Amino acid sequence: MIMNILLLSTIYPLPSKENKGTSVCHYFTKEWVKEGHNVRVVHYQAVYPFFYYWAARVARDLITAKTGAVVYTKRDKGAQYEWDGVQVLRIPLFKPIPHGRFLSISIRKSIQKIVNSNTEADFIPDVIVGHFPNPQIEVVAKLKSIYSSATTAIIMHENFDLDGVYGERFKCFYNKIDLWGFRSKKYREDFEERYGKLKHSFICYSGVPASYITESNTHSFEKPLSRFIYVGEMIQRKYPAEIIEALVNVYEDKKFHIDYVGNGHELETIKLKMKKYHLESQVTICGRIPRDEIKAKYDNADCMIMISRREVYGLVYLEAMARGCITIASKKEGFDGVIEDGVNGFLCEAGNIQELANIIRKINKLTLDERLAVSERAIETARRLTDKNAADLYLNNLIVK
Repeated sequence: MIMNILLLSTIYPLPSKENKGTSVCHYFTKEWVKEGHNVRVVHYQAVYPFFYYWAARVARDLITAKTGAVVYTKRDKGAQYEWDGVQVLRIPLFKPIPHGRFLSISIRKSIQKIVNSNTEADFIPDVIVGHFPNPQIEVVAKLKSIYSSATTAIIMHENFDLDGVYGERFKCFYNKIDLWGFRSKKYREDFEERYGKLKHSFICYSGVPASYITESNTHSFEKPLSRFIYVGEMIQRKYPAEIIEALVNVYEDKKFHIDYVGNGHELETIKLKMKKYHLESQVTICGRIPRDEIKAKYDNADCMIMISRREVYGLVYLEAMARGCITIASKKEGFDGVIEDGVNGFLCEAGNIQELANIIRKINKLTLDERLAVSERAIETARRLTDKNAADLYLNNLIVK
């Protein structure tokens, strides 16, 4: 059955060379279009009082380096365009204070724009789904009053203070949402602990391109782990520098090598540790590398490590697994649930150097066949979570109540 799908999000990539913003939502929408569905996206772009942009121009590089966040230095004017068959309506939405509420009058005007755009296209949504709660919970709930037959859903990407933003209004909006999706089991558990058991909910996993999955595992694991890789923003909450401490702890003879792929403020800390431990030959700083080119880095590594805190999902984990890397992710974070500790990867407390060192020692004590089995199960996990499979699973969860 062909579906009319309306997706709303405050984060959506721009079809330009800068390509700001995560592509997570676009990975889903373009797959739905390939399946023949009609997909329209509303990309809410937050805009602020002008003095915030003056400050952003001065501190943009520092903020980006420390947090990994996209920092805009001018107000967005909005746009309407098609990208990979997806119709996108980008709407600037005024917010007086970062992380606060959007203005009610701005939300009302935006809803009218959405309805007018849908009417012009003769588009009546069967499904209305919002990614990220502010202002999507309010907008989706109000659109439900206009498109009463549509199934409504909200996808939560992290823990969020809904009461702080919506107050008593949240109860009213909550009743208008048919389904709740979560980017990880941990976030669903936290949500239900605060707001009660949900009748209809699901986990919304992302996938990798089928072409990313290795056809032939290049890893033999005949020897203990010695080649490591970290891929991600070099920011404090991801603890990239702590990996060096763990490796030095395990390999007193310094018989290891790690590639760092990515940029950020913590590169300075990594360089200081390289100097402290005389690791100029053991550490390679690669900077940013295009996604397809990282495949060769994964193929050359035994193990991918990222033990970050507040990790919403972590697509790089799945990419590493798709290439057969033994992957160490964060325990009780976004990827806990995709990785089953000791089965298709390993889980470590975020930032815990000693636990990470012990996990590496544990892996090195495994037999060749045991290490290879973990690697093969990692590839199989990625094979189940291709972009297409993840998008199909997502849509199936939306249309089955």
